[in-house]
This record gives sequence, structure tokens and C-alpha cells, in this order.
Amino acid sequence: MRVAVSSICIREGKILLVKKKQVWILPGGKPEKEESDIDCLLREICVEELPGSQLENFRYYRSIHGVTPHTGDVLEARTYFADISGKLKPSAEIRAAEWCTNPRDYNLSDITRKFVDSLYKCGHLK
Repeated sequence: MRVAVSSICIREGKILLVKKKQVWILPGGKPEKEESDIDCLLREICVEELPGSQLENFRYYRSIHGVTPHTGDVLEARTYFADISGKLKPSAEIRAAEWCTNPRDYNLSDITRKFVDSLYKCGHLK
């Protein structure tokens, strides 16, 4: 099973989402061989997706299995809370980055929707 690692960045009640094609997802990506989850997040987000941003204060949240929006296969997604700073300038395959007050109003991927629902249930989003 393929694995992806994502970051949950919440600020002032808003969650950071990025748009890939027509779907909104949590920022992150797939680890390269022998790359740690944190190294993957730093490369994917701070170098490739949102260059110039900085991530810190990583805290593991949980893993969820779900269907990917672009290939339709099942993926294990591991997520970490993190604080992000710097400019959020989308790059590579990322079309947009937004701080979302109502993420359920967006066209979320299956996996992202599961994480968002979990965040509401656990009181991380209101």
C-alpha cells in the first residue's frame, strides 16, 4: 500500500488546504526511499509545494486509509500537526493555497474529508 504524509496547519480556527487539479487536500506528499515523515513534509511543502514556507513544531496526529482522487487507489495517509510560517506561494502541481474557515464547503479528497471530520469531532476545528 502506498503511503502519503500530510501536515495539518490550523491558525485562528482556519485550516490550510492546497488545491491539486480540482481537489482540495492537506499539504504533503509521498516519502522517497528511506525518507522520514518529517523530512518528506519539509521537502514536499517547504521546497516543492509552497517554497519559502517554514514548518516547525511537528506533532503526530493519526493515520487514515482512503481513496486517492487522481488514481483511485487506496492510500495510507499519516498526518502531523505543524506550525507554518512564511509566504504561501503555490508551486509545482499546487494551484492554490488557502486558510479555510469552512473546509467542508470545499471539494475535498476522500482522505482529506476524513481528516477534517476527525478534526471537528476531536474539537480541533469548530
